[in-house]
Amino acid sequence: MNPANAVELEAKDVRFYSEGDEAAFFEWLDKIPCVSNYRGEGRVLLISVDRGRADEDSLRELLAIFFRYRIAMRQLSIFDSEAVAEWFRSPASYWFDAVFGVVTPQL
Repeated sequence: MNPANAVELEAKDVRFYSEGDEAAFFEWLDKIPCVSNYRGEGRVLLISVDRGRADEDSLRELLAIFFRYRIAMRQLSIFDSEAVAEWFRSPASYWFDAVFGVVTPQL
């Protein structure tokens, strides 16, 4: 992996409801081609991602696993690019607000 393409995502306090649920989570991570590594530090799981390998399919898998396990999705905005903009930036998508969150000014 090219260090310039390395991104580290944080999954804080992921809750698993059974041993099988936990196993499924890590099996899913292992199947996402752009995920190069992961490690735990206390209550945080650090997920290393190779941006150079983050194609549309991988990004959709990251969106799905982050959504399902309630991992902060805003950090996935780092993958926004012209190559995925047409579908990734769609305001109608289930992830749009969580990833791009519309910020309204406080009066």
